[in-house]
Amino acid sequence: MLRFIWAYLVYTWGGLHRYFGNKNYMRREHETAVRYFTRAYKIDPDFRRAKLERATLLWRELGRKDEALADFDSLLADDSEYGPALFGRAMVLQENGRYQDALTDLDAYLALPDPEPYQDSAARTAALLRDLLAE
Repeated sequence: MLRFIWAYLVYTWGGLHRYFGNKNYMRREHETAVRYFTRAYKIDPDFRRAKLERATLLWRELGRKDEALADFDSLLADDSEYGPALFGRAMVLQENGRYQDALTDLDAYLALPDPEPYQDSAARTAALLRDLLAE
């Protein structure tokens, strides 16, 4: 329990740096947030939210898609039905032009018992990818 509390505190610092990075368009703050999320995950390897946040930050704010994809892949290797990782990986795959792979992940996400909170976005993106692949 103490390990999780320490990891959560470190994770929270990462979240603050991400927030400041987003508010002030500061890449340095995003890089610091990545380090804190990494540290939190190392403290408690069961704290998958820290790895998910790192992957999302690497992808969206820093554009480091290969690293983000590796994190999403790792999360899904541990739990193939981890919805946020399925959705995140689909978005990275789509940006990399791997439309069929992205569609596969989106379909898997939408097949989950409770595909919230990204259900609407996933459904719209999957429909667009189906249209694109049908051409």
